[in-house]
Amino acid sequence: MKALQRFVRAIGRRRVASAVVAAALLTSAFAAPTLSGAAPATPAAPRQEGQDGADTSLKGEYDEVIGQESALVDAYQASQLKRVALTKELDRLKADLHQSQVDLLGAHAALDDALALEKRQVAARKAADRRVTDAEDRLRKQIVAAYVRGGDDSDVLTAILGAENGEEAGQAVAYSRAAVGDSDQLVKELEDARADRRRAERSAKRARAKAKARRDDIEEASRFIAASTLNQGQLVDEVNVQVADEQAKLREVQARKAIIEGRINSINRSSDGVQLILAQLQAGQPDWVPGDVEITNPIPGYKIGSKFGMRFHPILHVSRLHAGGDLGAPSGTMIYAPADGVVVIAGERGGYGNATVIDHGHSLATLYGHQSQILVQPGQVVKRGDPIGRVGSTGLSTGPHLHFETRIKGVPIDPEGVVDFNLPVGSYEQEARERTAAGGN
Repeated sequence: MKALQRFVRAIGRRRVASAVVAAALLTSAFAAPTLSGAAPATPAAPRQEGQDGADTSLKGEYDEVIGQESALVDAYQASQLKRVALTKELDRLKADLHQSQVDLLGAHAALDDALALEKRQVAARKAADRRVTDAEDRLRKQIVAAYVRGGDDSDVLTAILGAENGEEAGQAVAYSRAAVGDSDQLVKELEDARADRRRAERSAKRARAKAKARRDDIEEASRFIAASTLNQGQLVDEVNVQVADEQAKLREVQARKAIIEGRINSINRSSDGVQLILAQLQAGQPDWVPGDVEITNPIPGYKIGSKFGMRFHPILHVSRLHAGGDLGAPSGTMIYAPADGVVVIAGERGGYGNATVIDHGHSLATLYGHQSQILVQPGQVVKRGDPIGRVGSTGLSTGPHLHFETRIKGVPIDPEGVVDFNLPVGSYEQEARERTAAGGN
């Protein structure tokens, strides 16, 4: 009784009235077994999916939206991959277009050089033409002169016969030889001039044709690449629209999925009744602030394995909120009250199996599910370290463990944000003995 009075002062007089009324109501409403260290009455068989709050129609609706989400995710990912590939190709085409434009500038410069060369070659050809004309004139004059003189032999003979001495005869012979050599040189110069002219013409034509052909090829390639770039840009724009559309559809389906998950979780919370009971019971309590309640590990030496959050339920086969943390202790392991409080619920609670709920004040409560044995009853005041039950696998459970929840005004929150499971915990039994020796309850 003294412990109850101390707890009353800790949580406030207004809270006591609610706690007493609630405890009385809960005692009659949930028909918990009377416990004096003995095991409770054999619990009823765990209820099936519909009774545990997972409405079968919602499950069908949920399966449908999961299928839609999966298909949209696949389509969305495929579109993203397509966009990446198209964008990469567009970037390559842009690079090719830039390079072709650079090459085209070079081709224009080369054509300008070829035209300049052709201009120089035209000048060279004109010079060659003048040389050909000059050579032809000289040769023509030489031929005319030879004709007028009546032929080379007669001129030489006449010159020799007319010579007054040997020196003049030698000069006549030398002159005849020079005249013949000059004709040969004129013929050679004429041929060289004509050859130079032909080479100049061919060189100029080849350079111009080559430069023009390269310019035309690059211009054609540039036009093709520009058209391809434009077309590729349109494809990228189209796939961007497609990705945005699929993303919007995916978000719509995911929003629908979240609503269905919320409905499933809402049904689960409503069916077990814990949230409503705690919300009403704790309505007048001060808001919980971290540190207000000293709370420790209910099973010293064990840590949470399966954490708080959305997960795929191994029995119901739906994704739903895992509203607490699972401590994987062997069946029969003792569970201790992690803080002072009043037992609100102690009995079979649907999917929780054998469950206990303790109100610790400051809007904070804890829940212990799947127990093999409950060692407390509704309305009982407990101190930190008091045994409250044993680990089991009742309700919707796949194996022995403690499902441990922390709730604020009935709403589940992550236990790891409330309890430091790494904090060393002394012997709860030793604490109980010390309290007993000190005359405490």
